[in-house]
Amino acid sequence: MGPSPRSLEGGLDQEEEGPLAAGRILCQKEVDNVEKAPQHSLPPFSRTQDVRTKDCRTSVKLPILLGFILIAFIFTDSHTRPLVRTSPRGQLGAWSRIFSSNPGWQDPSIIDIKARPEDVANDSCVMHEIPQYVLDYAPLVHLYSEEQFWPCDIKEHLFHITPELNYTPIQGLPQLNLTNLDQLNRFEEGRHVFLTSNDNVEDRPDWLGGQINIPDDFTDDEKAGHLGSQTNRGKIQKQSRGGHSDAPAVLLTIDKGNGIVDAFWFFFYSYNLGNIVFNIRFGNHIGDWEHTLIRFQHGKPKVVFVSEHFFGSAFSYSAVEKIGNRPVVYSAVGTHAMYATPGTQPYILPLGILHDETDRGPLWDPALNSLTYTYNHVTDTLCASNRTPDAPTQWFYFAGKWGDKFYPMDDSRQYGFAGEYHYVNGPLGPRFKHLGRRKVCQGRYSDPCVIKDRLDAGEVRVWPGLGEGDDWPDPEMRPPGLLEDGHG
Repeated sequence: MGPSPRSLEGGLDQEEEGPLAAGRILCQKEVDNVEKAPQHSLPPFSRTQDVRTKDCRTSVKLPILLGFILIAFIFTDSHTRPLVRTSPRGQLGAWSRIFSSNPGWQDPSIIDIKARPEDVANDSCVMHEIPQYVLDYAPLVHLYSEEQFWPCDIKEHLFHITPELNYTPIQGLPQLNLTNLDQLNRFEEGRHVFLTSNDNVEDRPDWLGGQINIPDDFTDDEKAGHLGSQTNRGKIQKQSRGGHSDAPAVLLTIDKGNGIVDAFWFFFYSYNLGNIVFNIRFGNHIGDWEHTLIRFQHGKPKVVFVSEHFFGSAFSYSAVEKIGNRPVVYSAVGTHAMYATPGTQPYILPLGILHDETDRGPLWDPALNSLTYTYNHVTDTLCASNRTPDAPTQWFYFAGKWGDKFYPMDDSRQYGFAGEYHYVNGPLGPRFKHLGRRKVCQGRYSDPCVIKDRLDAGEVRVWPGLGEGDDWPDPEMRPPGLLEDGHG
């Protein structure tokens, strides 16, 4: 049996009260800039003044003392108890209806709003450290053995694009890099800005393929040493190539209180090669962000979530394949969708069946090269961690798409079939992947989120449809304070 659904979903235990525990993820500069909340205190009481056993005044002072204690309790309770926003029960979906009958169960909808923003901003226990257990349980990724489009460096990607609004290049910009990409938000709040390829993607320029980033062989003991025992190194060497890639992954850790820490591992590719149905390929796009989430409770891994196109699957940690203690996940050929098993990953469409394909190709260890950050999901604040203190943060706030805009139908490269298209919009970045999620699944809270306790290599999924590609997320899935028009 795996962990209980309450533990897996990250529900809060009843043992912790008050503001979120120490270790809050927040920039020190944010603390300096936030106005301190008013403190409520009462003058200290003097026992020698208020208790006089030899005087008749004792009978008068005691009720006054009790009255002051009552007032102090009311003030202290009302100003330290976190405010919890409640959601209508009908909006929480089947998950809450199933488990709300458990008297020890706590509504998972409060996990990311237990503390008010000002409570978090004024937390004196500020830290930007990545807990060691996050790296101890970092995922290992099997890339496909015949992959054509390998992991890419987001910094390198920016050398090959031009930002466009409505298919028109934005003029007068400096060379974009990871420290100024957020400047594009000056144009329609960045929402309609597309990082458009300078090359015709059908010419397959080298930078799209990322061949220079294929993970190294694990025969080098120095590279393999971080995995610990000789047995673990031997397992990896026997299974496939694997190890260091020159394309850095992106690690975001988020402390959600009550011992819950989410570790998001993001993987970037400059090109997504779509699926084929009836010998017709659809769903190609420039730029591709995929992720795996490991949810921890009190330092122990509980759930592994893998992104699959616009949705994904969640598994108990005990269910997934592991090398040592580290979960093993699989990246599908072309689409880079993430799965927990190798083999064929079929989907049902209205007019047929398509599938992703995974295998035990080169083994990528993202922990060997990554940009590591801590993120405050209440204040939408990203900070470089102690492990990569010089990692730039500005790129994270870019609100546009990391690839070309959906090609119009009069473009010779474009065609449509049954509501699907050959080329679709490039994706939004990690900031828009529902980082503040309460349940581990990235969809709406009303959507089911099933934690699987076993691997099912033969599972058939229902294809949700890509349409024109990634679009502005629903309000509950956006970064805090971001409205429909993109304004905060």
